[in-house]
Amino acid sequence: MLISNTHKAVMAAAVLLVVSSMLLSTTLQAQTLNLVGNKVATYIDEHKLPARQMDVVAAALGDKKAQIIATTQAWSGSGLRSGKFAGYIDHYSLNDQKDDYLYSLPYMQVELHVVSRNQKAESIIRLEQLYRERVGVENRFANTDQLRDERDIRWARSPWFFDNIKQLSERRVDFLLVDKAMLDEMNLLLKSVGQKPIYVSKVSLISVNVSLAIHRDYADAKDIIASFEKGIEALKSSGEYAELLKQDLNRESLLDDRVYSDILEKW
Repeated sequence: MLISNTHKAVMAAAVLLVVSSMLLSTTLQAQTLNLVGNKVATYIDEHKLPARQMDVVAAALGDKKAQIIATTQAWSGSGLRSGKFAGYIDHYSLNDQKDDYLYSLPYMQVELHVVSRNQKAESIIRLEQLYRERVGVENRFANTDQLRDERDIRWARSPWFFDNIKQLSERRVDFLLVDKAMLDEMNLLLKSVGQKPIYVSKVSLISVNVSLAIHRDYADAKDIIASFEKGIEALKSSGEYAELLKQDLNRESLLDDRVYSDILEKW
């Protein structure tokens, strides 16, 4: 009888340990806000590479303990559909909003400018001036609801900023439609090797607002959005926002010169 009672006690302790572990795991998962973003050099990246957009989002969320994964569009979409991710950090205003998500106020702007090796780019103020021109553009902009309707331009799509710049360097296109902040990074690289900067339109042709999106069914989704917006305002007030986005260009480029070495040599 004594052995039986001891056995029961051991079994009860084992069950309690398993239940406690499960509860702890569930609690830790609930404390972690899993988010995703599509990879963009210097903004959303991995392997400790510059990721200033991820830094801004993480700082604004503060004690929400966000875990942000940088991945491809295919994988992020799959993860969002399966519930692996509660939301994504890179909703562009070029895309329509979806009913099953809540969206923050824009926390970042991407200014799209026309650029070229030809000084003519500086005088372009509207897309109509590029009628039937072959214009390079990244997929993150090309594959959006708004730009799909721009059919008067012959878009030369590229998966990444690097490939887009490569089109221009190889003279496969005369113009690019690019994120001005990314072009600034490229011009810093060109300057570092004594090359002339790429010409940039003096005005932005398209302003893209970037928002945080949280699935409507996620617990405390509204509170997360509200807390995030307050966090962004606090970052801006303190000056940390500009520092995280590296808006001061008196520095070296955030782009990896080893990746762009062939382009720089042949420029």
